[in-house]
Amino acid sequence: MKNILALSLFFLLYSFTGNAQTDASWKIYDDSQLVRVDITIDSTTLKWIYANPHSDSEHYAQFHFKNAWIDETVDSIGFRLRGNTSRDSQKKSFKVSFNSFIKGRQFYGIEKLNLNGEHNDPSIIRSKLCFDLFHDAGITASHANHAKVYINGKYYGLYVNVEHIDEEFLKKNFLDDSGNLWKCLYPADLTYLGSDPNLYKAVMNNPTTRAYELSTNKTKDDYTKLSNLISILSNTSSAAFPDSIEKYLDVRRVLQYFAMNTLLGSWDDYRSLMNNYYLYHNPSTNKFTLIPYDYDNTFGIDWFDINWSVADPYNYPKAVQGERPMAEKLLANDQYRDLYTHFVEFYKNNIYQLSLWEHRIDTIKSSIVDGVTEDTYRTLDYGFTMNDFNNSFSMTSYSNKHVKFGLKQFVNLRNESIAGQLNFKNALPMAYTIDYSPRNPLPNDSILVMASCFGKAGLKEVNICFTQDGTAVAETLAMFFSPIENSKRVEEADRWIGTIPALGAGKSGAFTIMIKDSSEQVTSYPRVVPIHLSSSSLPTSSIVINEFLADNTIFPDPSGEFDDWIELFNPTTVPIRLTNKYLTDKSTNLLKWKFTQSNLELSPGTFLLVWCDEDTGQAGIHTNFKLSAGGEFLALTDSDGVTVLDSLSFGQQTANIAYGRMPDGSENWKFITPTPGEKNVIYEGVTHNEKIPIGYALDVYPNPFNPSTTIRFTIQSSGLTTLKIFDMLGKEIAILVNEYCQAGSHSVRFPGSNVTKKNSTLSGFSSGVYFVQLQSNGKQALKKIVLLK
Repeated sequence: MKNILALSLFFLLYSFTGNAQTDASWKIYDDSQLVRVDITIDSTTLKWIYANPHSDSEHYAQFHFKNAWIDETVDSIGFRLRGNTSRDSQKKSFKVSFNSFIKGRQFYGIEKLNLNGEHNDPSIIRSKLCFDLFHDAGITASHANHAKVYINGKYYGLYVNVEHIDEEFLKKNFLDDSGNLWKCLYPADLTYLGSDPNLYKAVMNNPTTRAYELSTNKTKDDYTKLSNLISILSNTSSAAFPDSIEKYLDVRRVLQYFAMNTLLGSWDDYRSLMNNYYLYHNPSTNKFTLIPYDYDNTFGIDWFDINWSVADPYNYPKAVQGERPMAEKLLANDQYRDLYTHFVEFYKNNIYQLSLWEHRIDTIKSSIVDGVTEDTYRTLDYGFTMNDFNNSFSMTSYSNKHVKFGLKQFVNLRNESIAGQLNFKNALPMAYTIDYSPRNPLPNDSILVMASCFGKAGLKEVNICFTQDGTAVAETLAMFFSPIENSKRVEEADRWIGTIPALGAGKSGAFTIMIKDSSEQVTSYPRVVPIHLSSSSLPTSSIVINEFLADNTIFPDPSGEFDDWIELFNPTTVPIRLTNKYLTDKSTNLLKWKFTQSNLELSPGTFLLVWCDEDTGQAGIHTNFKLSAGGEFLALTDSDGVTVLDSLSFGQQTANIAYGRMPDGSENWKFITPTPGEKNVIYEGVTHNEKIPIGYALDVYPNPFNPSTTIRFTIQSSGLTTLKIFDMLGKEIAILVNEYCQAGSHSVRFPGSNVTKKNSTLSGFSSGVYFVQLQSNGKQALKKIVLLK
């Protein structure tokens, strides 16, 4: 058990790298105080909007947002009603769009706001709590908080401000955000209609809206992936189903969605009403994942005379009859049913018990009571009074119209009933997640393997079975049970960790996870095709990413458009060939864009400008990706598709201020005056701290490094801060920072004069993998670094 710290560090690294980028949108959804939103719009236009509630026409308006972090006005926003049945309610729901009239504009990293009236819910809290619980469980879902909404100075009531699911949401939650996102509305049952993908475009939610509505890549309008998923669900035999579906669906996430909805009493979903969910196809994994959506009809709200507090978790009541192949086919498999049961039981015990989150409920209630008291619109649809508001939180009996239980009452009843309903099939054990790091190992990198495993009988043994290419015998490497204590994420509670030794330069192999339970049942994962690994050769050239501009309005490309750009630089004394090398903004896809220009070379001491605008057909060199001003990953990959020649992760950027090496080709990065294709120049207009929005970030460059690297960190509020170095075994070997730090950005060297060594006999740092851990104000971040000698 001496490796527990190392394993915990790996877990933290794993959870941090799961998100595609950091951004400032957390300020919008901070729930430490009520948001105030002011909409100013022509009064005649507002009357027209209310007279035409089913119109999606957007209208010019002015928007003001104020909370603990933001106090800003935005002109020329798009304003309209949103929702389905709520459009006919007295208390409307609204959508605010920042990019409808000014293309590409964002507000703190988002393009749209959803302001939901919650007219069904007298507590005006149910959906907010649901999204919070999804986040507790580590399930990708929208953020939400409460907002007081004013239109032309008049108070229109208390609203729930729910994060919009769109391209920006994908960027923040998925390493590859380029896939198809479908918004699935009634009657999106996922039943098979035929092999023609266009058949699924004809299923309609209303005369103008598809039930499977494509929200991204609309120009291509390609439903092939969705059609393939539906075909697998309906047309695959029971014997072949697990292997087929696991290649195309994130089964874990779907079962977790079912488990949470079972506890929440959610029926306006896939299983009951075939409604209100998103499907995202992730190109980097070729798998679909399900994203929850719309949660006001929960915790005992009912329109179908069904008692959701005692709903059968295996035969969930259907508000509308019909097939639900995704649920029915998965739960017909004993392994998936046992895993689903495990998820329900874990969430019940570790998240949903009222004692674990009652204080949160009471705190939010106290924070919104004044906004509810002043909200006269909430009384217009169902006559809900302040007594209804207070009693709807009740732990004892409450019922009024479609609200059948008090919120706390429902939670207790659901926990009580579910305990007697759960039963296991004692199926074969499973490894329901497998991950490893690094994904692109260097020759001397050991490879950490993580597997989340479950078997009702208990697990006796979990091993990595690794076979190096060119050999016939598999090596058995033991894995150790290493849960994160008190985690609310079931994957972390079920985690096993093992290590594959360094492969060596240019070597490869494959591995599976072998599991034996206490009943001597043995299974292997992945079920059929092992996971393949390959290491790179050492970098063959010294070409570097020298400068980039992620928010450009002053430098036009050859077509006159103001797009993002990257500048490459050759600091060596020999020409370097770029043809067949790659640029990428995705750490999971090092081959995203290729230099296909024949005989493209970069002469010594010269620069090359690459436009990042997705306009690959225009004059000049243009990639198939854009840069994110909110921060992301960049890399230059060698022609072997594995060797990373140069990479960096950067944070929030500012319009028309570049980030570059100073001087050219050095390891020192600074905010500079943009000099595309020319020598870099320090930006003198403002100080560093004035230009960098204060957030929470950890960055290391260069990485890998020799002999030293710069570690930069940003904290959003002042406080005691530590920055430490750990080795692969979790041993703390150095302290870089241990002091009270002011809010803002800081940097230190490693190794450097600032290092306090934990072992006085340590004469130096050997080559290998280390972890940098930042802790400040109750938050922490971790980043892997590699020292090459």
